[in-house]
Amino acid sequence: MSRRQTLGPISPAQMNRGGGTAPSRVAAGKDGSNAGQTNGGGPRSRKSMLPTVSDKPQSMQQGLGGGVFAGSIDARRSSAYNNGGKANGPKSDPRPITDKAFINNCIRTVITYLSTHGYPAAVAPKTLASPTAKDFTMIVQFLFQKFDPSMKIFGKIEDDVPLFFKRINYPFAISKSALFAVGSPHSWPAVLAALTWLVELLNYNAKVEEQGGGCTSASGQPGLLEDQESATKRQFFDYICTSYRYFLAGDDARCNAVDDEMLEQFRVKERAVADAHARIKEANSAVVAEMQAIQSQPSPLVAAQARRAERGADTEKFEKLIDNLNALKASLERKVSERQADVASKQEELAQVAQENEGLRARVATQPVNKSDLNRLVMDRSRQREVVDAVTSQCEDLEAKVHQQEVQFVSVLKSLEASVVRYNHMAHRLKLVPASAKRADGVTYELRINREASTPQELANVDLKGVVRPGLERLCEAYRTKATELGRDLLSLREAASSMAEACSEKREENAAAEAQVAKLEAQLKAAREAQEEKVKAAGARAERLKEEVGALRSEACYRQADVEARKAESQMEAEALQRACDAEIAKLRVDLRTALEAMLQHRMYVQQKLDATAAAVRQVQQEVHQLPAAMH
Repeated sequence: MSRRQTLGPISPAQMNRGGGTAPSRVAAGKDGSNAGQTNGGGPRSRKSMLPTVSDKPQSMQQGLGGGVFAGSIDARRSSAYNNGGKANGPKSDPRPITDKAFINNCIRTVITYLSTHGYPAAVAPKTLASPTAKDFTMIVQFLFQKFDPSMKIFGKIEDDVPLFFKRINYPFAISKSALFAVGSPHSWPAVLAALTWLVELLNYNAKVEEQGGGCTSASGQPGLLEDQESATKRQFFDYICTSYRYFLAGDDARCNAVDDEMLEQFRVKERAVADAHARIKEANSAVVAEMQAIQSQPSPLVAAQARRAERGADTEKFEKLIDNLNALKASLERKVSERQADVASKQEELAQVAQENEGLRARVATQPVNKSDLNRLVMDRSRQREVVDAVTSQCEDLEAKVHQQEVQFVSVLKSLEASVVRYNHMAHRLKLVPASAKRADGVTYELRINREASTPQELANVDLKGVVRPGLERLCEAYRTKATELGRDLLSLREAASSMAEACSEKREENAAAEAQVAKLEAQLKAAREAQEEKVKAAGARAERLKEEVGALRSEACYRQADVEARKAESQMEAEALQRACDAEIAKLRVDLRTALEAMLQHRMYVQQKLDATAAAVRQVQQEVHQLPAAMH
């Protein structure tokens, strides 16, 4: 079976595209018919299934590393670049090679490759904009050796470079005349575009080598890829390479077998993806149902936060109640101890009274009893009962008064504690506490109340009359002195501010006078300009009249021609003299106007500088005056 021919031609846009380099399998000829059919009347070629990926066939990869001048490229068929139906005439480059932006982009591409691949010399954009023959030779040799390390240029550069690009299937011809004057503006853009194409080809070759090569090996196992998508692309690319190789060899059976195998693999993957999609869909439905169930229920976080807030409020209430109960317990314990002391004293008194009663009973028992004594004793007993009742009521009244005074004492103690809190807060604001504060001077001004105090001296932790009050009086006296000094400074500053305000008003008056003078000068200048314009107009009218007279004189008889010429010359001289006088006067007026304007601008700048300095001084004084009350406070 004879081998099939290579495929039809491709457009230059397809050759410069970043995708695959294989052309379409069906290309139209000149008459629009299918150009992919073989010359021997064989079967029609099929359309290519090659996707636009960044990999190239293994045949091209082998050609990039096998030495371009060894004859290997001429020995094998290239399917990427073919002349197709155009046998004669060079191809026109569709790229905008004369565009400055395209040229700059090409220069950046070449410089980037040279600087990142160990070029031995420094290359600047200016160098590649118009290179010398030596620079071009060095760059070309470096790129050729990157393409084929064993390659060296032995002949002339203008002979080897076109041959090299022709053998690597560069789609456009490079003329020798362009290489004789390589840096000329009309020939260099095409050569630079060819070097850029070569650099892109080298970058592509390096990328293919990094990704593990071209088609699959004899074992059919792909290279190492990073993810499943890259593996799928590589597998499809290997399939295209294998199918295309069998297609070129004319082995349709193997080509169809590869197609069927690839189709089966895709069907298996499709079923696996469908099963995975169904499982993910079911899991997603379950998760959505669970989320809806959770969202329909009340949020446990909100309920827990509400319970927490409620318990926090209850805890605060119980803590306050415990504090109140502890205070009440302490007061009741004091009362119990006082009552126990009273009971002990009363028991002692009762024992004494009982002893006295026993003595009195014994005494009464020894005394004779008569009716008058009995009446006297009954009366004494009733009087004693009245005294006891009066004393009992008096004790009850005293107990009520004691309870009332205790309640008042508690309220007074609370108000005193509140006053102490306010005092400590004010002391903190005044920087009097703690003792190491700015205005404390080592004195402890912080006040605390002792509820367990038994004497007024033990009620406070510091001596109010002996320590706190004298210290505060000293501070007050010091700040009174400072306030007096600041008041004097304020008065002096106010006087300075008033003097500055007067000076500012004087400067304003001077500025108004200067502006009036400027306005007067401008009015005078305007009047002088109008007068000069009138003079110029009159001179122009006179010149026109003179021209008319000259024209009339020209129309007179020939015998008056000499006289007319003389009068004409005289008139012209008079007009020129008048024009020179007008020009001189106008120049003088312009000089005077410029001088007046410069003087006015200088005076205005001087007045403005003075006003700015005065305003700055006034603002500084106002700031100092505003800062004085803050410093006093």
